[in-house]
Parts: sequence; C-alpha cells; structure tokens
Amino acid sequence: MKKTNRFTLLLLCISMLVVVLFMGIKSIWPTKEAKTHDAKQGEVHKQEKPAEKKPHKEETSDSKENAVPAITPISMDDALFIGDSRTVGLMEYSQIPEADYFCSVGMSVFNIHDEAVSVPNVGKLTLTELLNNKTYKKIYIMLGINEMGYKFENILAKYEELIDFVKEKEAAADIILLGNLHVTQSRSQSDEVFNNAAINRLNQALSKLAKKKKIAYFDANVLFDDENGALAQDKSSDDTHLYAKYYEEWGKWIKEQTALLLKEE
Repeated sequence: MKKTNRFTLLLLCISMLVVVLFMGIKSIWPTKEAKTHDAKQGEVHKQEKPAEKKPHKEETSDSKENAVPAITPISMDDALFIGDSRTVGLMEYSQIPEADYFCSVGMSVFNIHDEAVSVPNVGKLTLTELLNNKTYKKIYIMLGINEMGYKFENILAKYEELIDFVKEKEAAADIILLGNLHVTQSRSQSDEVFNNAAINRLNQALSKLAKKKKIAYFDANVLFDDENGALAQDKSSDDTHLYAKYYEEWGKWIKEQTALLLKEE
C-alpha cells in the first residue's frame, strides 16, 4: 500500500472517532429545549394538585340571617300601669319598680274616675290629677275582672270612654290593653260569673276594641294556661291570682312584647 493511501485512511479513522465522541456527549447533555419541557411539566403537576377546602361562605351567611336578633332592653321609667288586683301584683312583684302604678283591688271601668289612689313616689291622687301632672310614653290598662256580672255592652262602652280619656291626656303615649288572665278550671266550672268563657268573651271584645282604637293588645294567658286553656292550678293559690314568682315572669314578658312593638313602629 502506498504511503499516501495510508495517510488518507488514518485521517478517515480519526474523523469517525471524533464524530462518535461528539454524538455520545450530545446524548448525555440535556438541551435547553429539554429543560424547558421539564419545567412546563412541573407547572402542570402543580395546577393539578387538589385545592384546600375553604369554609362554605353561604352557610356562614345563612347562619347569620337565621340568627334570632337580640331584644333591645327598654326603659320603663316612662310607663304607667292602670288596673285592678292583678296590676297590684305586678306593682309588688314584677321587678319593674321604675314604672308608676295607678291600681287598687276593687278598681273597675265604672269607678276609676272616682278613686284617689296612692301612687308610689308620687302621692295620693285621682287618675285625672296624675295624667295632668305627669307625662308617660307607655300606658298599660288591665281592667275587667271586677266588671263581671255587669251588662256586657256597658262594660265595653265604659272601657272605650277610658281609652278616649287617656288618649286625650297622653296623645303621644303608646296605649296597650292587657287581656284579663284566666281563672283555674276548678273555679271556672263552679262559678257562674267568674269563668273562662266570660273572660274569653271579654278579651276578644277588648282585642277588637284595641284594633278599632289603633292601640296595642297583649294577652299573657299563653304564659300561664294549662292544656285546657285555664290558669294552671300550680300557678295560683286562690284559683284567680298568680303566685308572686310568676308576676316577675309576666313583667319580663310585658317588657319583651313592648320592645318588639316599639321596634315595629
């Protein structure tokens, strides 16, 4: 073989060796494109990661909407209670000492303008004198039990006269009629005059009268009645009047109902 051919063959072998080495290095060294592709794959996995659960906003909103709003306490130092022996009970045991009470055991719509009553922290005076000398924003009236036995139409006529009188004297006051409490079933069944049928008839008429006069009407019998719609036997010692502790419950209920009434106005 000639020397020139040998030299050419050597160069060819060296060239092939260089090519083989270059290809081997390229296969093990990651290109820029490969790196970019790997980065994109990493981002996709991150997006597919399950999101953490968050509190359900709608449930929180609903719970707030369904929450019962608190009743704002009201002042009773501008209140007057007018009534009979049950109002005397409120005066003594309801824990509303800041209110005024024009009441007596035998008071009725027939004699209310004739009596001079001792009003605590005010003095002994008639209803006219009291309303001429003091201003009230809330006036509660509960009469009717002593009127039982009188002609029904006369009771209502006198009641309406009393409401008109109070409205004339205290035009800016909220006037609230309080329904008469029931008696126990034992008394109701044995008394031809003081029975729950008569009390219900009167209360229904007073409720209608309140609507006519555009004043409020509260009936607390829901607090103290038994399953028969009579004053629960265990809440009274004489079949007519509440035990002292229940007057406090009654007074609290009156304040709550008044707060709701004033909120609506």
